[in-house]
Amino acid sequence: MHIRVVVASLIVAIYANSSVHAQSAQTPADFYRGKTVTIYVGLSPGGGYDQNARLVARYLGKYIPGEPLVVVRNMPGAGGLVMTNHIANAAPKDGLHIAAPQRGVPFEPLLGDASHSKFDPIKLNWIGSTNSDTSVAVATRKSGVKSWQDLRTRELIIAGTGMGTESVTVPYIIRNLIGLKFRVIAGYPGGSEMNLAMQRGEVEGRGTVSWTSLKPHLKDWVDSGDLVILFQIGLKKHPDIPDVPLITDLADSPEKRKMLELQFSAFELGRPQFVAEEVPADRVKALRRAFDAAMKDPALLEDAQKQDLEINPVTGEEMTEVMKRVFATPKDLVAKLAEASSSQPDLKMREPK
Repeated sequence: MHIRVVVASLIVAIYANSSVHAQSAQTPADFYRGKTVTIYVGLSPGGGYDQNARLVARYLGKYIPGEPLVVVRNMPGAGGLVMTNHIANAAPKDGLHIAAPQRGVPFEPLLGDASHSKFDPIKLNWIGSTNSDTSVAVATRKSGVKSWQDLRTRELIIAGTGMGTESVTVPYIIRNLIGLKFRVIAGYPGGSEMNLAMQRGEVEGRGTVSWTSLKPHLKDWVDSGDLVILFQIGLKKHPDIPDVPLITDLADSPEKRKMLELQFSAFELGRPQFVAEEVPADRVKALRRAFDAAMKDPALLEDAQKQDLEINPVTGEEMTEVMKRVFATPKDLVAKLAEASSSQPDLKMREPK
């Protein structure tokens, strides 16, 4: 009886070792052939992140070894944080699940105890981004706000998504560091709903909206004067709007400027995509090179142009370096930024509809 147990254990061990060997010997082409890759968007359909993810999905599969089908699934919740935590922890770590979070979500851990993140951004496998980005703050004409200077004395009520996300924290950081009077109504599922809220008069603007998203969706409002661009948000101005001031230029001290630069390093990531930490290295490499190749596909570039989407890609390796640089920032500066982001006077959560 004892010998039988030993023999059975040996058989199990041999089988397990052979299975591991077979899996390690499997090439990315063998693995991906006949499979479906899902890109998960942390916001509702119709906004800029969703639009960019669907653009990538149409062309990415052609360049992944084995040419799998690539689809998009929306998983809104907490402005993309729910989806990001899910892909980083709960989803299978097989290279079939790609996350497309809001660009500010990877920097959630900077908030320390105030963060609801459950991932290490440096350990995630960054695949690429369709562009580095510049955002803008906007106000509706009905609000009566004509320039950023008006916000020193007049409060602007703006829309936001989930607690802790860029659309909520950025306006309050600007309020606390620059003195511009924003008040956020949070809880909108995504950009489409926030734009509709402006149309309906539920809110008076948005504290941060990507210029590359605004152009295809709201350019008519800007051209007609129904929407006023107050300032640009990021590390550099967008060439389309050179006369609109950059938020870092409004800082009244070098320390505040450095804090803003730290916060807006996220904009260099634009439309980030990643797979979980434990995904096999050869599959990560295959996905990265497929993403890079897709960004040069003439059909994708033509498709993007028709949708007024900018393609200014960032590689997975470049994104990893951004993460390392940001998370090496001195702790005292990070603490001050976290304090500025956590102070959110009069923040209101809308009732879900």
